[in-house]
Formats: sequence, structure tokens, C-alpha cells
Amino acid sequence: MKLSDEQFEAVAYIFERAHGNIKTDYENGVINKSGLSKYKPSLLEKEVINGLNAGIYNNSIDRVSAYWVLGKRFNRNLIPAFQKWLRYELDSNDAIAVYQILIALGNMDEPVFNPKRNGSYASWEAELNIEDAKDYLKHI
Repeated sequence: MKLSDEQFEAVAYIFERAHGNIKTDYENGVINKSGLSKYKPSLLEKEVINGLNAGIYNNSIDRVSAYWVLGKRFNRNLIPAFQKWLRYELDSNDAIAVYQILIALGNMDEPVFNPKRNGSYASWEAELNIEDAKDYLKHI
């Protein structure tokens, strides 16, 4: 199953709801409209992973959405997969995808960002994010 942009948004809300977050009427509406409300979060997670691994999400925008959604699971069992995808995105020189993976890994308490960097980490800090990603992969 290949998810649309709207379905990625719904899956993010489904994952957040699975973690006990109360959803707004808008978010519940997105979930209901998506046609995905009947699926368990674990199945949706598996579908997104399979889509990434099979190359179904063959453009950067879709992959970034998939990484973003999977990051909402906070599933530490996904760390090896995120590391593999991080290598791929570094090889592809996709700074936005690298950043999204770093955020997901960071949310799972992986030490991905240089602790000497001050302030918030942003997607427009592409060179620093790429350096952090390379350094992280070097040390795992």
C-alpha cells in the first residue's frame, strides 16, 4: 500500500493517538477521511517500512514523509532501519531526508547531533546536519 500525503498525515495522528495523545476534531477528521482508521498502528508501521525498503517511495518528498511518520512511533527497534536509511540519504546527498532521519533518531535518544551545537537544529543547517550524520554513523 502506497500512502498519499493526506494518509501520511493521518498515520502520524494514529501513531500519536497510540501514544495517548488526545487528537483534535481536525486530526480525527483527517484520520477518518483517510480510510486508515481500521488499521492497527503496528500494521501501518510495517506498511511504511515495507514501502521504503521496496522503493515504493521513490522520491524525496515521499521518503521524508515516511521517515517523519515512522519517527512518531518512537520505536527503538527501528533504529537499525533508520541507520540504513541515513546511509542511503547521505549517499543520495538529500539533506532534508538526512535531517528528518536525525530528528527521528534523536527522538529515540540516539546521540545524533553534535552536543557543542547551540540552539535548535534546523533543516536549513544542511552542512552541519550532514556532518553530524556522518559522525554519528562513524561511531555506531
